[in-house]
Amino acid sequence: MVGILVGDYELPGGRQGRQSLRLQSRHQLFPQVLRLTLAYIERKVRFKGEDPRELGLERYVRQVVERLVAAIEPDVNEGEPPLLPILNRYQRWGTTADVDFKTITPCFPTERSHLNLVQADTSTWEQSAAFRLELARDVVNCYARNEGLDFAISYDFAGGSHRYEPDFLARLTDRTTLILEIKGHETNEDRAKYEAARRWIRAVNAWGEAGSWAFHVCRDPQMLAAELRQRFPVVQTAD
Repeated sequence: MVGILVGDYELPGGRQGRQSLRLQSRHQLFPQVLRLTLAYIERKVRFKGEDPRELGLERYVRQVVERLVAAIEPDVNEGEPPLLPILNRYQRWGTTADVDFKTITPCFPTERSHLNLVQADTSTWEQSAAFRLELARDVVNCYARNEGLDFAISYDFAGGSHRYEPDFLARLTDRTTLILEIKGHETNEDRAKYEAARRWIRAVNAWGEAGSWAFHVCRDPQMLAAELRQRFPVVQTAD
């Protein structure tokens, strides 16, 4: 295999390499990453009187790296290929027809869902959100509680890989499939989940074979219908 010489450094494929380049620090080899890291620290990190060198501890470095990696995307305007989703090779498509499970948690009937009952993990939030989805007929065509659907998005947090299972999936009247999360207080892990969901949606929309997708976090179920009407076009459909 013949190596390719770029500038004064031979890329892998040949055995030669400039020793001087190998000894350069990472901040010299990747100045763009350094610039992004410094900007992130300036905007997002609050030291609160602590020594800034504490940021070099592994627990903090890991968090910064996770956030930066999640935010870096291909530059499609420069011809780089877009993000594409990684699908389950054995079951690419899920359906509410496959949902069948037993539960001891409270459930209530629904008219706007393909499922006959809606399971609520909390006594008020999920029930209130489902109630608003039922009433928002002008913007919501149908919906399903994400329980038994096995719809999950992978994300990294604190050095480990996890699965994020959103609260609801809704098909809007403009044919957008909405991933809906009902959440009040947010933690750092919640923000990692949401960034993973937004990244996944950008990949699915770039793929183009699953229609248009969107993601929304509602922090007050009472305002859910108003938020959806403000963000998405209302399309009148016959019931």
